Amino acid sequence: MTSTNRPIILLILKALEGRGAERMVTTLARAYIEMSYHVHVLCLEKSQDMRLDSRIQYHVVPYNQPLFETESEQADVYKKVAERIDSYVLKNIGTPDLVFANIYKVNWIMAYSQLPNIVNVLHTALSKQFQEELATIPAQTIAHLKIVYGAHPCSCVSEGARQDLLALIGNLNRTTTIYNPCDVNEIQKAADQPLTIEQFGLIDKMYIIHVASFDTMKGHRELLQAYAKTQRKLPLVLVGKGRLEAEMKRLAIELGIDDCVHFLGFQSNPYPFIAAAALLVMTSEFEGFGYVIVEAQALNVPVISTDCPFGPRELLPKKNLVPVGDINALAALINQAIDNLNHYKVPLNQQLLPSHIAKQYLDFAEGVKNDIN
Repeated sequence: MTSTNRPIILLILKALEGRGAERMVTTLARAYIEMSYHVHVLCLEKSQDMRLDSRIQYHVVPYNQPLFETESEQADVYKKVAERIDSYVLKNIGTPDLVFANIYKVNWIMAYSQLPNIVNVLHTALSKQFQEELATIPAQTIAHLKIVYGAHPCSCVSEGARQDLLALIGNLNRTTTIYNPCDVNEIQKAADQPLTIEQFGLIDKMYIIHVASFDTMKGHRELLQAYAKTQRKLPLVLVGKGRLEAEMKRLAIELGIDDCVHFLGFQSNPYPFIAAAALLVMTSEFEGFGYVIVEAQALNVPVISTDCPFGPRELLPKKNLVPVGDINALAALINQAIDNLNHYKVPLNQQLLPSHIAKQYLDFAEGVKNDIN
């Protein structure tokens, strides 16, 4: 890093939505603030579900551009967006000592950026994210991903995601695996915020919780089908919003479990709900990491999960995992976990604390600089 008194850290993402990548950004930004860096978060959209530490500078450079059908047309637009970002950053922030580019759309835009010290952060597995395109136009898709992820060094939030990247595009640039940070103190503080779960019809340590946006990859359908096959000793609570929410509500009625399933919508602070749960279940078809797993671990809540590519198997023992799509196995594991909750508690890996993760990024960036020099 540069030798200035207060080096500049810039984290770029599409918007401060309430998902894992955004939680990673807010947590990492706070860690660098504690390390006396100048920290800036720049978004392409103004929508904001998550709060930033008041010491972090927040910027919006709206891209306001339509999506085109052809890659070349979209690339031309994104080149102009990158130019606007570069100009804004250099004028209003300064030359960053480290830039985190989060989420595919930002990765693509920043492939054309002239800013120094950019690291792409991959929050998911590319082979899953681009599964349809790889099946229909594989050569074109791989060539495109080489442009996006060959421009800058890449950090992946799990080793599985990193190996997936290398298998797809080869070793075009320096890569590393750095897990998402888990700020235990902030999570526990947020979990202690006043919230009467009884107002939602819930009883402390007497429900199962699932926290995820209502997208296909999050496995809500399989979860509801499996839950319908359980003994239903505890109600199921679903926290999140998304395009499939109405469909899942209809499915709960069709399965005859709507009296046992609570749809709580998006919660800006889900931690009181997680902390009060008897068990957290994650049923994703794929993940880059599985943020909610470590958040449950930070709150000492038992966790079970699908053994999806690529994060959960790096965070949980085999007994806590079930094959993706196996409805009967998931139902059986839910029943087993409810009957022996302590058996499914897994301590948080202390290497996931924000200070450790923040230093790993600094070390990676320094290593990249040394390679160049």
